[in-house]
Amino acid sequence: MQVPDANIRSSSYYIAETSVQCRSCDQWIRVLALALPAPHEVLIEDEWQAANVSAFLFYVTELPEEVRRLLQTSGFFRLTRDPESSDPYWANHCEYCDELVNDDELHCEPGGFMPGDEQEAQDISLFAIAEPFRAVAAGYAVDPEFFVHIAKR
Repeated sequence: MQVPDANIRSSSYYIAETSVQCRSCDQWIRVLALALPAPHEVLIEDEWQAANVSAFLFYVTELPEEVRRLLQTSGFFRLTRDPESSDPYWANHCEYCDELVNDDELHCEPGGFMPGDEQEAQDISLFAIAEPFRAVAAGYAVDPEFFVHIAKR
């Protein structure tokens, strides 16, 4: 579990999956995200601090090899370089037209991994991975609404 610059760590994690409509080709596509249960830890000013909340991660730049291999099997969630970003990060791509799916749209706008109601939350599947997790993430959505209502499969 080598991620020496990690700013997030947890004793377990989730791979979350839902569907969104591609803004480029209008097809409904699967998208993935990483989520952490409470409690986990966040590095703040060189000190690990307990976070007793659940969270979705986005703009993830570094992952352990085991997690990378698991995510790459999807084919549509992979390391990419956005022309507007200097660092490569893990992002979703349309399964049909290969267009980049913006993390802000999935995590900061209603829909995707920011459900507006319990039904949208039910459309998110969480696959629990009982393995230690470390990563570098610039995006961190704390205590997403309806997280506790999301069906864990």
